[in-house]
Amino acid sequence: MARTVSDASIKAMLAREEALFLQRNPISKKLSEDAAKHWLKGVPMHWMVDWGTPFPLFVAKAQGVDVTDADGNGYIDFCLGDTGAMFGHSPPAVVETLTREAANGFTTMMPSADAVKVGQLLQDRFGLSHWQVTATASDANRAVIKWCR
Repeated sequence: MARTVSDASIKAMLAREEALFLQRNPISKKLSEDAAKHWLKGVPMHWMVDWGTPFPLFVAKAQGVDVTDADGNGYIDFCLGDTGAMFGHSPPAVVETLTREAANGFTTMMPSADAVKVGQLLQDRFGLSHWQVTATASDANRAVIKWCR
């Protein structure tokens, strides 16, 4: 026989969870309020508030699959969006390389000799001879429209 959960018990559980969230995250709450002075809904990107919480959690550190919020609470990141899904957060080899290469320039708007090496590695790994990189989804969409023209 199926057990029915009442609307009242669901509301009570959600109220308890929200109270616990507020209690555990006072620093994120304050950061959210401060950020709302400059960012729509207090976040740089709209999807950062799509979690159903009273305010977003602010991250203090992310390494591997572990995330620590501004209040010191630890989480396992099951989302691992974008590059986190490929390498985890802050993989030591990537941190070391970025630290070393920062002295050579980040935004020259011109390729370096590493572009030749990376192109060859991409071909070797994935079997496609030609590649193009974009920094954002919007940039990718613009590039596709340009190529189609």
